[in-house]
Amino acid sequence: MVVVYFILILTGVIMVHELGHYLFARLFKVKVLEFALGFGPAVFSVKGKETTFRFNVFPIGGYVRMLGEEGEEVVDEREKSFYAKPAWQRLLITLAGPLFSVVAGYVLFLPITLHWGIALPGVGEVLPSSPAEEAGLMRGDIIYSVNGKIAFDTAIISKEIQKGLPVELVVVRGEKKMPIRIAPRMYPETYEIVLESAEGRPEGKLVSVNGNPDISILKDYVNEYVTLGFEGGTVKGILKQFNEIPKRHMIGISFAGLAPVFREDFSVFQWGDRIVEVEGQKINSWQDLIVLYQRLNLGDRVLMLNVQGENVEWWRGLSGTVDVTVERAGKLIKVQIDTSSLKTVLETPGVLENEVPRYRPGNLVETVSLSVKACNYVLWATASSLKNFFRNVQTGQIVGVVGLAGVIGQASKSGMEAILTVVAIITISLGVLNLLPLPALDGGRIVFSLVEMVTRKRLDPQIENIIHFIGFILLMVLFLYITFLDIGRLMGI
Repeated sequence: MVVVYFILILTGVIMVHELGHYLFARLFKVKVLEFALGFGPAVFSVKGKETTFRFNVFPIGGYVRMLGEEGEEVVDEREKSFYAKPAWQRLLITLAGPLFSVVAGYVLFLPITLHWGIALPGVGEVLPSSPAEEAGLMRGDIIYSVNGKIAFDTAIISKEIQKGLPVELVVVRGEKKMPIRIAPRMYPETYEIVLESAEGRPEGKLVSVNGNPDISILKDYVNEYVTLGFEGGTVKGILKQFNEIPKRHMIGISFAGLAPVFREDFSVFQWGDRIVEVEGQKINSWQDLIVLYQRLNLGDRVLMLNVQGENVEWWRGLSGTVDVTVERAGKLIKVQIDTSSLKTVLETPGVLENEVPRYRPGNLVETVSLSVKACNYVLWATASSLKNFFRNVQTGQIVGVVGLAGVIGQASKSGMEAILTVVAIITISLGVLNLLPLPALDGGRIVFSLVEMVTRKRLDPQIENIIHFIGFILLMVLFLYITFLDIGRLMGI
């Protein structure tokens, strides 16, 4: 089914894009020779009055081929040739594809928001004596906005908090929206430590590393044997991982995710089961499930520590068969499950409930407003990802066909809302990508049209198409590079 979803979604997204080119070409009386979805030999084709509509064997991409577009000499019907049209008409024909893609995303977001609402960050946990608790923020609150910005992503909230200034939140609690003002507090460095072949038990504050009180020197001992000194004794082992998170402003919350409650029967678990404890670890929230998942990946004799100031949390890795305590129909029962199966439970979309519900706008005006603002955010995020990619920063934000198939596969397991959201994001991203001012992309052709409109001099169409051909070759190289990154991510490289 993933392959079917992939082909249908990609075909639909491309068809909308090419439809924009086709309709505007017809509007300006340019003869369209072919309207094709995919590349390569035709699987089937239909001959229209002027245009041949074809579906090709490789459903990756598509094109609208117009008379004279490739710079060839046109004798018959020259007035219907692409390059016979003025620059402003050629610009609009080229711009129509990306425009249709972006508009399609905006249109699709509206029924998604109407029917399912919109996912906004929720509060999973509130730390005791934290600024959030003192201000009255509660577990289960939905964060609607921060300093007037709609909180479409947790990064928006974190960015405002890390400025260190008081933040004005609007939270949804039940059916009401309420303002909450919170002054962030500076929290000490956090050290994330993983020890292999670990011996000993952490007790009290971490005071030294190999006798040195500077904990940060651990970065120089990765893959080496270390001795961690605690107030109540020592812990020894091979340092496999060390992350240092610098001091930062925080308000003392963790964001909501999945709840430890089953929404369907799965493995040894039943619908409605709540995971209460796994091998001594209490499970109350999404953060507890994250820690559990990390323990399942560690294995025997591996110790994971989280050190923040004087506060030390630690867990041992899990392997083999584990005991899980669940609450079922008001009673606590124990079930046994192997660690690989429990990992599968946590990795499978749609198995567990969400900690907080989706936010449902109160009226049509708010629905339309939120839908448009969500699309604006996707546009901004896509443009930012492309900028970072070409600066060789955060390349993991860009995916190719292989990565796209993986995204669609995951969405297909989460239901129709996730699929439609992915489609909307893909079509908006396709529109933005094609606006890049690069040869072979729509943006490159738009640049040539703009230059002609300003200088009133037309570049030889054959030279322009040679430039686009070179650009196409370079884009194919980039495509292969991104595909290589996709495969590397899938293989964990």
